[in-house]
Amino acid sequence: MNDGYYEIDILRPHLVDRAYLLVQAVVPTLTLAEWQQTVKSFLKQEKVVTVADGEGVVRGLCIYCIRDLEVVGKILDVPFLVPISAADQEGVARALLKHVMDVASSAQCTSIRIWTLEPENWRRMRDPAFFTRWDHGLIMG
Repeated sequence: MNDGYYEIDILRPHLVDRAYLLVQAVVPTLTLAEWQQTVKSFLKQEKVVTVADGEGVVRGLCIYCIRDLEVVGKILDVPFLVPISAADQEGVARALLKHVMDVASSAQCTSIRIWTLEPENWRRMRDPAFFTRWDHGLIMG
């Protein structure tokens, strides 16, 4: 899928190490080996997409999954939305947000929750007690 200047696609094997640099900016304690191992299990629950510029440089990353929560029904839960670009961080963020909204719409989600970006999200995104809480992130409905 092309969003103007940026190419948005699922995380491809040849971009795993490049995408690590974006995740490490948010989760500094995460090692490359831990990232590589975790990526192998992502396709079971979470989706990972990257945003690359016209030269193939990874400028953004988003991790999300669809959850059914008792209180609101189906939501698109986004623990990581990471736009990193010295030249066009706003454009990268806009491309990621558009993608997230398109996914939520096509999946008929009632809302989108973009988590507050914190290093603890790496651990929390696997914690059902945390992702059923409503005291973190931005909820768009």
